[in-house]
Amino acid sequence: MARYIKRNWMWMVMLATVAVAGPLLARANGEGARQRSLDTLTEVMDLVQKQTPEPPAPRQLTHATIQGMLHTLDPHSNYMDESEFRLLREEQKGSFFGIGAIIQQHDQGIAIISPMKGGPADRLGVRSGDIIKEIDGASTEGMSSNAALQKLRGEKGALVELAIQRGGVAELLRFSIPRAEVPTNSVYYSFMLNPTTGFILIKDFGETTSEEFEKAVATLKKQGMKQLLLDLRGNGGGVLDAAIGICRQLLGPDQLIVSQKGRDGREENQTRTSKGTQLDSFPLVILINRGSASASEIVTGAVQDHDRGLVVGQTSWGKGLVQSVLTINRSRGLALTTARYYTPSGRSIQRDYTHGLDDYYNPEDDKDAKPLGPAFKTDLGRMVYGGGGINPDYALPTLRLNEFMVNLRFRFQAFFRFAVQEKERFGVKSGQHADEVVMARFRAWALDQKLTLSDKDWADNLNTIQEQLSIEMQNVAFGIEAGFKIQCEKDPVLLKALEVMPEAEALLHKKQLLQRAAPTTVATAP
Repeated sequence: MARYIKRNWMWMVMLATVAVAGPLLARANGEGARQRSLDTLTEVMDLVQKQTPEPPAPRQLTHATIQGMLHTLDPHSNYMDESEFRLLREEQKGSFFGIGAIIQQHDQGIAIISPMKGGPADRLGVRSGDIIKEIDGASTEGMSSNAALQKLRGEKGALVELAIQRGGVAELLRFSIPRAEVPTNSVYYSFMLNPTTGFILIKDFGETTSEEFEKAVATLKKQGMKQLLLDLRGNGGGVLDAAIGICRQLLGPDQLIVSQKGRDGREENQTRTSKGTQLDSFPLVILINRGSASASEIVTGAVQDHDRGLVVGQTSWGKGLVQSVLTINRSRGLALTTARYYTPSGRSIQRDYTHGLDDYYNPEDDKDAKPLGPAFKTDLGRMVYGGGGINPDYALPTLRLNEFMVNLRFRFQAFFRFAVQEKERFGVKSGQHADEVVMARFRAWALDQKLTLSDKDWADNLNTIQEQLSIEMQNVAFGIEAGFKIQCEKDPVLLKALEVMPEAEALLHKKQLLQRAAPTTVATAP
């Protein structure tokens, strides 16, 4: 018996030794493998520098190497150099230093679409339709809008020298514009669509978004708002806290907004509204499309799961990953995926990206596509689905311009160029639509510009041409919000949202009854 105990004890010592040595050995093997990988990488980079006919700059090679490594993880982890990181921080903080103008790439340079009212460019007389030919002596021909933005932004008070071509003026006009703080408001539009319906468009989520939204809602209420359309189309997301801040203003007391799970589904973190929150009484409809992602989907998912409102449009992007932005050497950044997020009902809306990034970055836009993910239930028992973005309660097809209209609008920029001339020669009134006289002038102008415009093209696209002209004339004369209001008049998604608003009101009423009966009820999976 003693012998047996001794042998058993010796076996336990051997097991303990293996148990201790195992992690040490695994760690050593892991460190060795990592070192061999680094040695291989260094050797390959050295060979590229020495052997290629046109060796890349070390900085360029490092950037590409890091990006390649990150893209093996997921589509959203990303490395940012100094300029990219600076732009991200400016967008998140809600301001930057520049000239204060909305610009667009043009075949002859960079076009001023609209100077921001009261901004540096506006104060010094820069107009809509002006073409920036030079920035600090550098030609803008062939320059992209992003490249121009990089040159126009800079230190506060520093001068930027512009050479501008203006219609009807032979010589280039030269401006020395001191850069000043320009707000990049997330709440892009906020106005009354009709005497009782407010409209708010949020273009992204930054550090000031929640506060901007709160002020916009308060202003619209003073103007008579009884119901709200919240437009998140094309909103690719941003700061998570901003989305949480919006939800805290829309949802009722002690309601789950979003939950996060880290590696292997561990470390769940739930975010809720406070127990003292009061549910605002206005009905709500949210507008989304394939460009609505991340923080937009957090807001939309929370509203839909808690039956706070209805969702109209197209299926959203389907980004259910959370990135933490980590600073590298103070001037560069790493957006690293650190968690997955889940809507209140428990669904992950992340689309599958394991079959190639081409499918991921070019999702189908089929309004009749069936949700493929698992089913969940909202507070009131409505069925919702995970795995492929937020499916709208009312799906509408994506409207696209045909090839003829794409060429007319984007390739030739015909509507913008004509609108600039129309404003200068005949003037444009607030809210004015392109009537038959304006349409006739436009057709004559287009033919004079040698644009291909057959009788069939004209007849087939007459209504769209008239609408695009009306929008662009308002853009040039009164700013892009004026043009957007014209666009809203025939927007099928917006019109559908107005149509289903009574249903959103009935949903809100049911929700209020449910909360009074069980204040702490939250959505759960079936």
